Amino acid sequence: MITNTMSALMTAGTTLKQAQVQQHAIKKDEGHAGLLKSEIEHSVKTDTSAKQAELKESEEHAADLKSKQTDTLETATAELRDNIDRAREADREEEKEAAETTEKKAADKTEKTDNFGNAPKADEKESADADKPGETAEPAVQTVVPDPIRVPKPMDVKA
Repeated sequence: MITNTMSALMTAGTTLKQAQVQQHAIKKDEGHAGLLKSEIEHSVKTDTSAKQAELKESEEHAADLKSKQTDTLETATAELRDNIDRAREADREEEKEAAETTEKKAADKTEKTDNFGNAPKADEKESADADKPGETAEPAVQTVVPDPIRVPKPMDVKA
């Protein structure tokens, strides 16, 4: 999950850098076109056909770069959305697996403990074993370990 998200972000970062480079080239071409327009307007007696051809070329190049930049950003947006959707799906699957694991652990713990959170008493096990023919039950020392969460804490009462 994390690797998918990180790779999506790295790809998006790379694409944004590419779009910034394209934006810089667009501004350069637009600036050059503006300069040529100004020169064409101010030249009264000279032939401006070469400058007009260069202006047309600069404007076309800027328009081409704008369309490429738009395509780049649209592709990056689509990839990022797809990766986000995949990451969300992976998160849902991980949460589902974690919930199933938690349920399984809780079910196993419930089977192994009684209502008070204690393991079955040794007497109960031995009495069940003593019911088998040919075996005798030996008394076992029963140790009850209090649950630290449910044990009441002593109160400090000052008179």
